[in-house]
Amino acid sequence: MGRTERGAALGPLESEVMDVLWRGSDAVPVRGVLTELNRDRTSPLAYTTVMTVLSRLAERGVVRRRPAGRGYAYEAAASSPAEIAVRRLLDDYGDAALVSFVDQVDADEDLRSRLRRLVDGG
Repeated sequence: MGRTERGAALGPLESEVMDVLWRGSDAVPVRGVLTELNRDRTSPLAYTTVMTVLSRLAERGVVRRRPAGRGYAYEAAASSPAEIAVRRLLDDYGDAALVSFVDQVDADEDLRSRLRRLVDGG
């Protein structure tokens, strides 16, 4: 599954914006994200559309923003779609999500083995 094939954690345009940020090594201003998104589009996006998406992602903690000139530059605060989904799950359900996860792991030997390998670094 590619980075843009996500569940409900991100919408289609949010996914495209995150792909641009994940490809970059530094924070990217709105204009830079816009330019990248419009590179192969027949109907270009508006600056304000991209700015709104980035602002909403910042409000949700998915991206960080810092002042850059008269606007902001943005960088990913999460390293993957999975991290975004986990953060959202924890935000929405808190400890109940953790308890459910532990219950699932406890009930499934294969899942326990996978978790042990991941925790052990292998």
